[in-house]
Amino acid sequence: MDTPLVGFAGDTVIPLGTIDLEVEFGESPNSVVSRVKFIVVNAPSAYNVILGRKSLNDVGAIASTKHLMIKFPTRLGVGVVKGDQQKARECYQAAVIDQVTQIERGNVEKKMRVPSSGAPGEDVEEVELSEGIITKLGTALGAKDRELVKDCLKRNQEIFVAEGGQMPGIKREIAEHKIKLFPNVRPVHQKKRKFGPERRTIIEEEVQRLLAAGFIREVKCPAWLANPVVVPKPNNKWRVCIDFTDLNKACPKDPFPLPNIDALVDSTAGFSHLSIVDANAGYHQIKMCTEDEEKTSFITEKGIYCYKVMPFGLKNAGAEYQRMVNKLFQGEIGKIMEAYVDDMVIKSCSGEEHVQHLERVFAKMKEVGMRLNPKKSFFCLGSGKFLGFIVSERGIEVHPSKCQAIANMEPPKTVKEVQELTGRIAALNRFISKSAEVCQPFFQTIRKNKKFQWTVECQDAFEKIKEYLATPPTISRPVKGETLYLYVATSETAVSAALIRIEENQQKPVYFVSRILRDAEIRYHPVEKVAFAVMIASRKLKPYFQAHPIKVLTDMPLRKALGQLDVAGRMLKWAVELSEYDVSFEPRTAYKGQILADFIVECTARQTKKIPRKKCGKYSWMGQLRRRVRVLALK
Repeated sequence: MDTPLVGFAGDTVIPLGTIDLEVEFGESPNSVVSRVKFIVVNAPSAYNVILGRKSLNDVGAIASTKHLMIKFPTRLGVGVVKGDQQKARECYQAAVIDQVTQIERGNVEKKMRVPSSGAPGEDVEEVELSEGIITKLGTALGAKDRELVKDCLKRNQEIFVAEGGQMPGIKREIAEHKIKLFPNVRPVHQKKRKFGPERRTIIEEEVQRLLAAGFIREVKCPAWLANPVVVPKPNNKWRVCIDFTDLNKACPKDPFPLPNIDALVDSTAGFSHLSIVDANAGYHQIKMCTEDEEKTSFITEKGIYCYKVMPFGLKNAGAEYQRMVNKLFQGEIGKIMEAYVDDMVIKSCSGEEHVQHLERVFAKMKEVGMRLNPKKSFFCLGSGKFLGFIVSERGIEVHPSKCQAIANMEPPKTVKEVQELTGRIAALNRFISKSAEVCQPFFQTIRKNKKFQWTVECQDAFEKIKEYLATPPTISRPVKGETLYLYVATSETAVSAALIRIEENQQKPVYFVSRILRDAEIRYHPVEKVAFAVMIASRKLKPYFQAHPIKVLTDMPLRKALGQLDVAGRMLKWAVELSEYDVSFEPRTAYKGQILADFIVECTARQTKKIPRKKCGKYSWMGQLRRRVRVLALK
């Protein structure tokens, strides 16, 4: 058999052949034996064999996913095969962890599609614009679009500078970095540090590179003096930085606001054509104010130097760069491009439109002297990495390297390793349904005055989070003005919410929110917990609540509870806080999609727990003694 098998993602594999095996269904005496033809493939899988419909039909088997079993007729009655979720989870988790060792490294990278830092989410081809100037184009879009973009890049090749090339720098009237100090601050001279031969060589090479580029100059007797620091980069190379700790302490914080990352990612998703550009030595394109240059002085074995351009590591460098970008592209940001400090992306809905947008952005760059790094810029992409996420017309996805980092982790053995795990999970909270509830066992292990112990509950939660991140959901981008829906769920220790949108009768997640309950919050009434979940979601997702009508889908009587005229205490506070938004409450409807099913089903039983009808007594409503009432069952 040489016909390739095609997977869900379009991957193909050529079978090695076929084999006939006898398969026994069930256990004696209620069992049957059937001869099954298996197709043999060399591919990673959590399962040794997969039975198709023909094999089940041959023995008259009927499968029930709800009951996790199959039944089939035998000579002595009905045979039964029950599923084992625990064993299935163990097999699946073992396959995820061992995948790297079972497959060749190159094949893993192809299947997992883990781009390197700054790389797009798809294959690219190199394009030579001129001698020494090579950039990258995506291959997922049509040839016509790629040719249009390629011609555009060649027309504007002057804005690209190869590594080590001379750059004019941003015009001073557009941006110039000044270092403001607190009054009566005394300059600090750091004592010269010693370095080993390897790091000393790295520092000397970096100094020569900066001198050749015109970024630094020699200086004598500066008032401020710092030391270089050599730190490792993700690509196993070294980066030379300057320890501006003392200078930064003497500078007031620039309050210029940075953009909201979630808002930028949402604004970038949903476009078919993307170009991700990287400014060549970004911060170094902004010149230092002449009288402040010597404040950036640093000492090496060969001499003392100061920066003529804005260096990395200064307290307010990021705010200065964002101010420059906002000023330069004030007519483009939010419309045809997005920018977070030196991360910039141009977005369009078609090839022709994308070329127009690129020309418009390039013209602004030429005008002020901004230059791009051709090696780190990617053009005409269908999907790309932006601010740590993969954005595309489909929506927003987790960068595979973040999931892989958690999948490759061994069970933590110390508090520090648990903190590392929870930190990695926190970075993916937007994609994880009920993350606080799932991670509750981890938080218990790092509580103060408690001996570290990795329990069975911790291991189960660890495996569950790995299994979930093996196929993380794709987050959808809301359309301006559309109604969004909020599912809420509560447990004894956490509250969670899932914000969704409906497109073509399909429910798509927009954001997951979760929070651990603390102290008195644990003792909240079930209705209060649901209201608290809505309030937490409104605070975390304030931009969505301000821009969209929100329908809260819950079987709890929230509308009545929050709408009572005599409600007091925290419920009154929450009702007032929610009143500024267009929030309405509706009974929970049918849900479509496994992500929402997982979110709701796991806590439905807890939410709908009934209170006996015949029990009477004093009922404290929202913390205040009201009157004798009959306790009603909450649906």
